Amino acid sequence: MILRQGQIWNVESHLTGHSGRVVIVDSDLMARSRQRIAAAPVRPSREVPDALQLLTAALPNGDTVAVYDLVLTPKNTLTSHVGDLSPEALEQVRVALRARFEL
Repeated sequence: MILRQGQIWNVESHLTGHSGRVVIVDSDLMARSRQRIAAAPVRPSREVPDALQLLTAALPNGDTVAVYDLVLTPKNTLTSHVGDLSPEALEQVRVALRARFEL
């Protein structure tokens, strides 16, 4: 499995059985070298608080990459690769990461 920043994955927790979708936000090097990766959950846009809109990236289907709510995701919980962000959406994620960490 080759993991890269901007990939969208389905995930399922082995502990709780909860499933969802995340976008990898770690650098490609970190995603390949660690057992856990930094990821941002994908959520419906209507669930994003107005005050956190700057820390998101919009997806074409009406969902949002919630960069404000980063998680460390074990690689073994990634169940299926859904696709990749468009270059524009990936740039929005990078802008949101810079804003989140005040870079």
